[in-house]
Amino acid sequence: MKVLTLYIDKWYIIGAVCIDGVPRPITPPNGEDRFWLYFYEDRVNDTIVYGKDNKQHYHNNELQYYGNVFDLIPDTTASFIRYGRKQEMYKIFKASGILDELRDAVDDNGGEVETYISFSKDISDAARLVFLKDVLEGNKFTVKESVARIGQLALELAFKKGQYAEDGFYVLLNACNENLTYSVYERTEGILLRKAEDSLVGMGTDLRGRALLESVIKSINQRQHFLDTEEDLEREYLCLNQYVDQWIDKLENAGPYRPVHINNIKFSQLPNTYDAVVLKDDIDKHTRSIVDDIIREITNFINKINIPAGKLKGVVFLGNTFTNEQFIRAIKERYALPDKNYIFFKDSELPHIVAVYSAIDCDQFSEATRVAIANGETELERRRLAQEEEARRVEAERQRAEQEEKDRAAHESENKYKEAMANIYDYEKKQDYAQMLDWADIALQHNPDDQEAKQKKAEATRLMSEKKVKEEQYKSIIQRAQKSFEAMQWQEALSQSDAALNLMPNSKEAERIHQAAREKIDSLTLIEKYLTRADMFLAQQYYKEALDELRKVQAIDNENKEAQGRIQKIEQEQEAHEQRVTDLIKQYQMAEEAKDFDTAISLCNELIDTDTVYQRKWTERVERLKAAKLDFDKEEERWQKLKRQIDSALFDEDWDKVVTYGHEALRMREDENLRKNVARAEEKLATLQAEKRYKDAVHEVKDFIVDKNWDEAKDLLTELQREYPEHRNDLKLLFKQIFDAETAFQSQTVSESRTQPVRTVSNRNSQHQEDDFFGTSGKTTTTSSGYSNTVSNAEQAYAESSSTITKEETQGDDFFETGGKATTTTSGSTHSTAISDPQRTTSTGSSTKKSTDEDDFFDMKKPPVKGKTNRGKTARGTDNDFDF
Repeated sequence: MKVLTLYIDKWYIIGAVCIDGVPRPITPPNGEDRFWLYFYEDRVNDTIVYGKDNKQHYHNNELQYYGNVFDLIPDTTASFIRYGRKQEMYKIFKASGILDELRDAVDDNGGEVETYISFSKDISDAARLVFLKDVLEGNKFTVKESVARIGQLALELAFKKGQYAEDGFYVLLNACNENLTYSVYERTEGILLRKAEDSLVGMGTDLRGRALLESVIKSINQRQHFLDTEEDLEREYLCLNQYVDQWIDKLENAGPYRPVHINNIKFSQLPNTYDAVVLKDDIDKHTRSIVDDIIREITNFINKINIPAGKLKGVVFLGNTFTNEQFIRAIKERYALPDKNYIFFKDSELPHIVAVYSAIDCDQFSEATRVAIANGETELERRRLAQEEEARRVEAERQRAEQEEKDRAAHESENKYKEAMANIYDYEKKQDYAQMLDWADIALQHNPDDQEAKQKKAEATRLMSEKKVKEEQYKSIIQRAQKSFEAMQWQEALSQSDAALNLMPNSKEAERIHQAAREKIDSLTLIEKYLTRADMFLAQQYYKEALDELRKVQAIDNENKEAQGRIQKIEQEQEAHEQRVTDLIKQYQMAEEAKDFDTAISLCNELIDTDTVYQRKWTERVERLKAAKLDFDKEEERWQKLKRQIDSALFDEDWDKVVTYGHEALRMREDENLRKNVARAEEKLATLQAEKRYKDAVHEVKDFIVDKNWDEAKDLLTELQREYPEHRNDLKLLFKQIFDAETAFQSQTVSESRTQPVRTVSNRNSQHQEDDFFGTSGKTTTTSSGYSNTVSNAEQAYAESSSTITKEETQGDDFFETGGKATTTTSGSTHSTAISDPQRTTSTGSSTKKSTDEDDFFDMKKPPVKGKTNRGKTARGTDNDFDF
């Protein structure tokens, strides 16, 4: 006997044909291992295509792709399109061909097909009832049983195979879809009862893949923040689960701490793609954390049942995802059972599990079937009532909206009527009667019986006719105004525009011509005024002011030819005038620098007439030049006077005046010849002053000699030798005179001690004959041989002490180049020495003739006056220099 066994999950259907209890899996025509419930609505070919290829499109929320249909079939409003018409969603199984393919696998004749079904826990009772009654029974599938859970059937299969035999408690872990369902069954006297059941959302997949998915999505969401709820996260886990195997392969080929780049990650709600970086070590830690959480949840769940010790007999794993060794190891560590008590069923064994229906007593499910059907009907009724309530709400909302639309339309019509009437009055004021007529028609559309609108419409029609006549007249007048304006007949254009404005006061063109013509007429008056003022300024040679007036004309009329011509002419005249002023200024500056005041004043007067802008400046300059000329004339007079005084002083060789007047003149004016004469006079004056100082010093020496201050005289002579080397010979004679005077004084002293010497005193100085040697007439006569010997000895000592004075030098030297000679006459044993002016003194024999008072050795016309010399010593002053 052939029966059809089906395991129905929310994402797929796995079927098998059981012949006498031996199942044969059904392979869909598309070659997949199960009937994947992802559908594509091909509206072009009017077909519905199922298959796993549609999974990605569905999770990407693409149009015309459907999935999770068991959530849609209880909803009578859910539909798909085929042949251009909406179809209820439960019909998609028939439209896609799944039912036909299942039937063909069992019975080719089209008869009734006995069917055993096990639904996933995720499918609601309402969806089950619709699928059983509307989908299967409506297509000749006779459902024998459908309430047994796949976990209970798996345990029944295990007992049937002898894998389990003892009564007790058994744990079943079901991971046939993305959710992990865990339940506890108790077997007593061959009957299995479900004690408790729960599930973990999203934990039915491979736990390592789940850890990788959570890490990748978390990494991206931390940057983008577009997933907020758990539902959003689970949706993206489902969407990206199709790529997790590829990512796991990349992860397995990497080292524990080597970053793994996962690229081109696309979320269902976003168009962009993203990248993430993960570490294998982090994924391993995350996997262990998930395993620990699941084991803890399951342990807590089992502990709440209070299973007696030793009564847990086995654990059944149902699904392909129980390949994680960490999870299996943790379960085994938690429950100390023999390895044979851990049984694993793959998805491919699901048909065999469902086929157990034929080997067990199905009466045990009758109550569960009744409850399931009742629950399904109740849920459908609740859904129906909710839909009807929603329909009533929608209808009420529609009626309310419709009434609101009517009220809004009426209110809007009233507002439009009021707006139309307001526009009628506005356009009436603007004399736009065409618009006034249009808005009157609009007002009558919203209120056809309104008398005011009808009156305004008639009035607008009448005014339009009148306006048309005015417009014809206006058109003719405005054309004449335009022609007059173009011909620059400003007065005529003004008159015509006034006439046009009388007809149409709001005419912008008439207003423009009227305003422009008025401005032109006013501007002509201004232009004439500015041209007249420009002529006035030009006559006064105020070129800048004249140009300013002409530019005012150009500001009014930029094309004014007269202003342009005048500007060009004035600019040329201004350039020539400025050149003339520049030339006069240069000439004036040259005349002023040359002190040609008359020419400078004349040029300033000419500038007063020429450079009218700066007349005041040149007038002031003339006054300043006149004052400067008077000062210059006075200075010139003083200069000429000083020149005459300098010439006179030069002639008189009065060098002191030459220097004084010369410096005063040079302070007034620089003169090269004068500066040379002053320099020459200064040299002459310096020479005379030096000679005077020398003579003063010689007088001082003479005073020392007179006072018998031989040492002071010799010191002063030594200093004079250094200062005046050119008088060396004269100074030598003075040295000799000092020596002779000292020698004579010593000899006289010796003679007086032996004999009474005969003294000859001049008539004029007899009262001083006993004072000094030089107080006599200048001659000394010695007759004794002893005295002669003394003098001879003194001469010898002097000759020995003065190596620089020779007899020839003494005889040949002249004191002031005209002075006398020192003559020594020896006769017998008598030696006589006389120092006197050679022109005034003679010596014969052993006696010496005395000269007159005027021919004294020292010219003593006036008695000496003792005073302080320039060297700080006492000296005797005389009125005249010494005369040698």
